[in-house]
Amino acid sequence: MKRTLVTLFLAVFLIVLAATAVSAYEHDPRLNPAAMKDIIVNPDAVYGFSPSPDGSLSSYAEFDWTDPDLVNGENGRLARIAYHESINEMYILLDDMRAEGLGTEEIARAVSTKRNEIRLAAYDGDPDGLAVAKARNLEKYGHEEGPLPDELFEQYGSWEEVIWKAFSANPGMDACLGLYDDYYPLYVASGMIEEEEDQQASREYAAAVLAESFGLNAPAGDDSGTAFSDLNQVSGWYAASINTALSAGILRGYEDATLRPDRTVTRLEACVLLARCLSDGTAGNQKADLPGVPEWASAEIAYLVSEGIVADAAGIIWDEPISVAEFRALIRPFVVPST
Repeated sequence: MKRTLVTLFLAVFLIVLAATAVSAYEHDPRLNPAAMKDIIVNPDAVYGFSPSPDGSLSSYAEFDWTDPDLVNGENGRLARIAYHESINEMYILLDDMRAEGLGTEEIARAVSTKRNEIRLAAYDGDPDGLAVAKARNLEKYGHEEGPLPDELFEQYGSWEEVIWKAFSANPGMDACLGLYDDYYPLYVASGMIEEEEDQQASREYAAAVLAESFGLNAPAGDDSGTAFSDLNQVSGWYAASINTALSAGILRGYEDATLRPDRTVTRLEACVLLARCLSDGTAGNQKADLPGVPEWASAEIAYLVSEGIVADAAGIIWDEPISVAEFRALIRPFVVPST
């Protein structure tokens, strides 16, 4: 049986679960490159994201994404839900084929064919509209039913992309409209992203989530990050939160003046980051000699032990990486719910 880090943490951490969320979503859109290429982080937006003026959703960038009535209304969230419901047959087909263990190409061929059928079926009772649609397909593709799977593969370059295009699965728009969690299984099933249980947490992700979850703020004009030679490697959607984490002393660099934002976080590093947040930076004042804990982290781990958060420091394998899902489970009990 696979032992997850969540199981191991629960075995050694004294936790009282709280019904809180790390962000607006259970699943973080920033971990999905396909979403973030079209949207930007917008703290003022209803769901924390808005279309990027440089992405494929640029025509929507000028909408007022801070207006709940507009975002959740008939031309916003409700329209997106109606669209997803209109292709429910495709979701069922995708789930069934995945359950059967069929390959990406087979799935892409099936769902793209089904998409053509659904488009033509939408003209049921409208023979004139159907004739126009078929004529348009004939002119554009050379056949009435619409684009064939092989044509779509040639156009998009991968069977994964054929699947996404068949669903018009733009996770960025779903994130802007409060639907990212609803259709997260689609992104995983289509091969767009891995399950968060399988995604390892990076330093930039962990530090950014903590800064946001604990409501930290960077002082105006703070330039804590300028000392690091690789600051430009921080993903744009984490930049502001990383600056906050640096200024608060939560995230620190290495002796060679690098930040290494994409480096995977271990259990030890995750606990150190958490201790710095919980102690308001005072954890480093403690002195301790803990078996298996390196000197640079001993003060923070000693703080967690003293607070009853870590019950058995010697029983933890500290140098193993932690996944995104496990990191969120670790910090969730200590995050104050937003109101």
